[in-house]
Order: sequence, then structure tokens, then C-alpha cells
Amino acid sequence: MDLCRLVFIGGVAAVLASLLSGCALGRAGDIVATPPGLAQAETHETSWAPVAWPSPGKTIEMPANDPFYRQPAEARLAELEPGTIVRYRPVSPRAYLFGHVSARAWQFVYRSRNTHGAPVADVATLLLPTPARRRLLSYQVAYDALNPICNPSQEILRGTLIEQHFVSAALADGWPVVLPDHEGPNMAYLSGRQAGHAVLDGLRGAQTLLGRPDAPIGLWGYSGGGFATLWAGQMAADYAPELAITGIAAGGVPGDLEAVAEHLDGHAFAGIYFQAFFGLAKAYPSIDLDALLNDRGRDVRQRLAHSCLGQWLSGVRDPLLSGLSFASFADYTTQDAPRDTPAVQAALAANRLGEAPLAAPLYYYHGRIDPIIGRDQAREMLLRYCRYGLSLTYDWALGEHILAALTQADDALAFLTARADGIDDFAGPGCRRLEHNVSGQPRSTPQSTLSR
Repeated sequence: MDLCRLVFIGGVAAVLASLLSGCALGRAGDIVATPPGLAQAETHETSWAPVAWPSPGKTIEMPANDPFYRQPAEARLAELEPGTIVRYRPVSPRAYLFGHVSARAWQFVYRSRNTHGAPVADVATLLLPTPARRRLLSYQVAYDALNPICNPSQEILRGTLIEQHFVSAALADGWPVVLPDHEGPNMAYLSGRQAGHAVLDGLRGAQTLLGRPDAPIGLWGYSGGGFATLWAGQMAADYAPELAITGIAAGGVPGDLEAVAEHLDGHAFAGIYFQAFFGLAKAYPSIDLDALLNDRGRDVRQRLAHSCLGQWLSGVRDPLLSGLSFASFADYTTQDAPRDTPAVQAALAANRLGEAPLAAPLYYYHGRIDPIIGRDQAREMLLRYCRYGLSLTYDWALGEHILAALTQADDALAFLTARADGIDDFAGPGCRRLEHNVSGQPRSTPQSTLSR
């Protein structure tokens, strides 16, 4: 029997066996067996074989032109359980770069929910290192975009994944990693419930592919990805209680969207505020942009619809470089105070973090002089979490937004690894400041209040 055809049946063990047998899994056009659980998915698909993926030298289809991204019929989708895989495909490891890390990759479409609970089909990418440890990491990329080409499932194939370094570190440590397109098919940037559903259901789908439903799970993300991470952590106990989440790491998070918006409006990084406002409106139709925006606002909305944050190297417009520095949002609307409209206020309030407990201990980090996502609003978010008696370890990192992400990544991964290994150093209740011992390994010490 062809062992390559059995790769998904036995999960990680079968993958390792296939490697030993010399199977060339993951190449464009490979045919693999149906993974566990796919019997519940759409039977009217023309084939359960993975969609053939072009070699790196060929043009990559835009999501709108790629049948892999097609939304199934809503009525059929509604019949499926959240997390059920609808279709999947292997992608060529040659289409992305992870340095010295050896990893295979698959992309899968799965049933999830949008902001308001309606069924949608989301997409995620699963990366399996060699060798792989018995655990699973969901890494939420801060793609902060309105353009589907910015989705992690696209970036990883185009070589433009801006957080590739962090993903590579996790793979090198043996973590299988799932990267959800957590904004959903409508690109609902900064919709917490959309993101939470996508992350948790993506984990369910990844567990199906790996065949390891009991593996310890870590959640990790920074900035907009940290926002999605914390929303998943808040929603897990009610929405996906079967997931064995052991640790959560997040940093640079906009925990209070109204406070962040007030800070960014008229700021050097005002383009991010414009992007976020338009993204939130995608999730909340009660925000009537057609009535709210003037002609200048409609022009900016059209321009930013094709943008990707941090993706200027790929030739895609970046909101940071779109001529919006120091722009006031009110100048682009028909209102003097657009944030004060009832629909906007309701959306901002609905996406405030810290109003529910997290499902696992948290390591949180934030730059002391972050000019984009203010530290004060993050401190208030952590204080809200502390009310629940959570196990919360935090660190005010030296540097601004980008430097804090780089300098604290090792501690974040060490925290998640310790939690997955069952090390209880961070498991006690209460909020504590992260310190380091002589060997440089992170440890935490209790602290009665959150210091500045």
C-alpha cells in the first residue's frame, strides 16, 4: 500500500513514517487520503483530492479567482459543525522560506462563524516541522488588512509573511503551527468575535489533520494578531471548551479600540486608524460608511481596500505610506465626531478586551515607548483581566512597537513551551512582572499591582 496516501490517517506518526519511507509529500499535485472527520464535509465537491498548487515560478491566483477560497452554499455550510474541514490541499514548501527549518504545509478551508454567529468558511495554513512535538500552536499574524491578498494563506506563498521569524522559531522548537486567516472572508479587521471564532475553529480543523485532539495548545500573536489571540482566549471556555489550551502569549495589543483610535487620529500613524475603522465597518453593517464618508473619505476607503500593512516590499499599498500621516478622520467624513455616532460606539464597546476571563495563563508584553498602540490602554486592559484572578505575567519591554515584538519573542515562546511541558512556574493566580534569572531563563515574581 502507498504510505504517502495514508499520511493524514495517523496524524503526526504517519507523517514521520512517510518521511522515513521517502515519500515526497506536499509537492504540487500530490494526492493524499481523506483526513479524519472529512466525511462530514461537503460531498458535492468534485474531488476530495487536494487542489494542485503551482510551482513557485508560476503566478499565484488571487483569492477571488482561486476556487479553493470559494464559499460553500450557506445552507450546506450551516449543516456542518464548527471546525469541520470543507476542503484542503498541500502547498509546496519551496513556495515559502523558513531558513534551516524543515516543514511541510497544508492549507484547509473549514466551517466557522462570523462576528454575529452566521456560518462562514475560513482558511488556515498548517505547518508541520520535522521532527514535530506533541503540541499545537495557533499563531495569529498581524496582517491588519482589507485586501484578501494580505491573508497569511497568501503571504506565506508569496514570501511576504512579515512575522516569518517568529513562526520559524516555533517550528524549530518542534511546534506544529496553524496560521488562520482570522479576519474571515469579509476581511473584518479588528472584529474580535470573528477572529476568535476563526482561531478556535482553525485549531479544531488542525487537530483533525494532525489526528491529535488531546495535544496541548498555545496561542500567540502580536499587535492585531495579539488582539485576535486574546479574543480567542476569552471565547475558548464557552465556544471551544474541548481545546486543551495551556498558555497564551500576546503583546502590543489594542485592548481598547476607542482609546487607540483617539491616540492615532491626527497622529503620524493615522493611516492605521483609517484602516481599522473601515475594517470594523465590514463586521458591523450598522456603521453606514456611505452616509458617513464624504468624497475624500470614499476615495481613501477605495485606496485602502487594496492595502496591506507592512507589505510595501510586495508592491501592495501600505496604509502607513498612503499620505495619511497626521490626517484627522473627521476631515474625511460628514460628521464632526464620527466616533461618537451610536453605531460606532456600540462596535467599539463590543470589541473591548478584558471583559471576560481567559482560558489559560497569559504572558503579555508591550513596548514602554510604543508610539502606535499606547501602553496605558494596555495596562488598563491587564487590570481588567486581573480582576478575574487570572495567572498573568507581563513585561514592559524596552523600545517601541516593532522592537518590543522582536526582543520579547524568545520569552513568549519559552512561556508557551513551559506551559505545554507542564511546568507550573507561571500557573499560579495573580498578576506578576517578568524577571530573568542568572541563566537568562524567564521567571516571574508576584507583584500586587501593575507597575508603570
